[in-house]
Amino acid sequence: MECGRRMIILAVDDEAPALKSLVGAIKNVKPEAEVYPFRDPVDALQLLESGLKPDVIFSDVQMFDMTGIQFAHRVKVINPHTNIVFVTGYKEYMMDAIRLHASGYLLKPVDEDRLREQFDNLLYPSASNPRGHKFYAQTFGNFEFFCDGAPVHFARAKSKELLAYLIDKNGAACTRSELLVNLFEEGGFGSDSTYLSQAFSVLMKTLKEIGGADIIVKSHNAYAVNTEKFDCDYYDYLKGDVKAINAYQGAYMTNYSTWSDLTGPQKYRS
Repeated sequence: MECGRRMIILAVDDEAPALKSLVGAIKNVKPEAEVYPFRDPVDALQLLESGLKPDVIFSDVQMFDMTGIQFAHRVKVINPHTNIVFVTGYKEYMMDAIRLHASGYLLKPVDEDRLREQFDNLLYPSASNPRGHKFYAQTFGNFEFFCDGAPVHFARAKSKELLAYLIDKNGAACTRSELLVNLFEEGGFGSDSTYLSQAFSVLMKTLKEIGGADIIVKSHNAYAVNTEKFDCDYYDYLKGDVKAINAYQGAYMTNYSTWSDLTGPQKYRS
């Protein structure tokens, strides 16, 4: 199964020479990426609203129709976990960038070494460039599981939720009884042990197709994940990673709130 995609990058600057210089630097540092240049931030927003999810947006701060700060606010409404790097000739906007949880701040003219540092230290780990592994689990916000930057499709919704639940357990084994109680409605078809077996079968088939069968560890009547086989924002948070701590904004596996509201980073808050 093909499961990868190239990094998607937007570059926004209303001055043509500056935009050309920025795009050139990005292509030198990330020649494999898809780069979309825009002189009008409104056009960039329209592309985002159409469903495009870029890994990184580089935006000038001072623009005529809309400032970079205003543009970033609009971007955050559409996709809160987009990496935004401000590119400007002025240092006084740095505090605005910090308040917006911007991923970075570059001064013009853009230095390629500094640009590489930005890519290596994104606030929100790029799904197209996970931290050292082919697979990446996103738990902040909605849960998604990525292979080489592309979200993995599961034929059964419960198979995806089963993976999310096991990832939340951080390598601890979960019995079939625990999974039935927490993931399936008691008394209905979903509580049938056969249905759990089917969900697990689809999960394993999907992971095998993308080369990740060893992510799941199965023992007698219990399941777990091998936490060494994939990267995860929640695991980075638990290790005290500053970027992961800053990336967490109170939302954790929100598509599974029936059980995730009681776990995740919030359970460590005093």
